[in-house]
Amino acid sequence: MKALVVAGARPQFVKAAALLPALRRRGEALLVHTGQHTDAAMVQAHFLDLGLGEPDVHLEVTETNRGRRVAAMVQALVEVIEQQRPTHVLALGDTDSALAAGLGGALAGAVVAHVEAGARSGDRSMPEELNRITVDEWSRLLFCSTEAHAAELSGRDGVHVVGDVMADVLLRHEAAIRACVPAREAPYAVLTLHRAATADDAAALERVLQAVGRAGLPTLFPVHPRTRPNLPSVPANVELMEPLPYVQFLAHVAAAACVLTDSGGVQKEAYLLGVPCVTLRGCTEWAETVDQGWNVLVATNPERIAAALRDPPRGSERPPLYGDGNAASRIAAVLATD
Repeated sequence: MKALVVAGARPQFVKAAALLPALRRRGEALLVHTGQHTDAAMVQAHFLDLGLGEPDVHLEVTETNRGRRVAAMVQALVEVIEQQRPTHVLALGDTDSALAAGLGGALAGAVVAHVEAGARSGDRSMPEELNRITVDEWSRLLFCSTEAHAAELSGRDGVHVVGDVMADVLLRHEAAIRACVPAREAPYAVLTLHRAATADDAAALERVLQAVGRAGLPTLFPVHPRTRPNLPSVPANVELMEPLPYVQFLAHVAAAACVLTDSGGVQKEAYLLGVPCVTLRGCTEWAETVDQGWNVLVATNPERIAAALRDPPRGSERPPLYGDGNAASRIAAVLATD
């Protein structure tokens, strides 16, 4: 087995941190960084925090136009596949880097394996939703986080329910996360925004920030690089921060009264840490966190945001929705015998 693990954004670096050691115990695995995240400090901090080391291959794609960026990633990745001749190309999640991994792997004749296959929000206006659906179609191996995601792929061959690799990493680092006590007075909230529907929409950003401002709860806001240029005026109770490394960020989340986010990964991380989550979207691919009472969908509606901040969702139980911390090992075992 020789696997190319393709990553380009924060959640993929987390997934890669689980996958690479498990794959390398079974064979050869190379980390390919597409360059999708261009903030060098942000990327380096995550690589150091997660013990990733330097990527084996850096595609160095810097194009900002989405279509041209994906095309450039695919072209560069096909060349890497032709040079390295991997048995498998792993597409992680739902980013444009995952889309490029799926298409590049398929065009070059490698077996494409999709990690987080079958995840669906039902909103095809989201680029991430189209990416998920498309990569699933190109993939021969479909690794699902939950039984519900596997049900979306009913009738397909190569479907495996393995658990969630982001849960693997959080469980591995949980002691360090909880020991890293933020120098903040409680209670406070943590806010993250990066998806196009919020980060690129000035009116949506304004609604979210003004609602948080009216709620009055001190709120820490690590600002994603794509969000910062579009920020409106920020209320006095919102503290802007630079993006944080993995452990430090989740330490702030773990000690928070709640987290407000448009991120799928942060929804899962909040659940795993037992922190109420207010999702700034109208739908989610992680519906089980809503079903368990730990997550509420408010879109960018100011009244619903304010109500959720006054009474954050907190379920009575928190079952292990995302596995036992061994998803990556299960994936490696499948690849090794494929």
